Amino acid sequence: MWDILNLKTFVQLYQDFLQESKKKGWRIEVLIEEYGNYLSSIKNHEGIEVQFFLELDLENSEKLNETTHQSNLNYGVIRKKGEGDLFAKEVLEAFHQYWSKHSLKRKTFIIYKP
Repeated sequence: MWDILNLKTFVQLYQDFLQESKKKGWRIEVLIEEYGNYLSSIKNHEGIEVQFFLELDLENSEKLNETTHQSNLNYGVIRKKGEGDLFAKEVLEAFHQYWSKHSLKRKTFIIYKP
């Protein structure tokens, strides 16, 4: 099953997740915040850093009508192999838990207006 979200709603979930992460004591630094591309650095108490990203696939979008397009959204964690593996998994699990509170399904495609 697919969950249809608009880009603005999904980005708001992402930003809210980052705010929730700050409450855990994780240090958050937004590195890129532009239309379709979002990248944040997240550091835990031990100083281990991962980068959490959202990326709208603009190259493979489908035009639904004159003002609306549909595309896939990729997200994930970039980490240094080894030391960042466990924290990367923790960040993804935290995001999935946060997302499941706000959405019934995880396979998502995004509706957006360019």
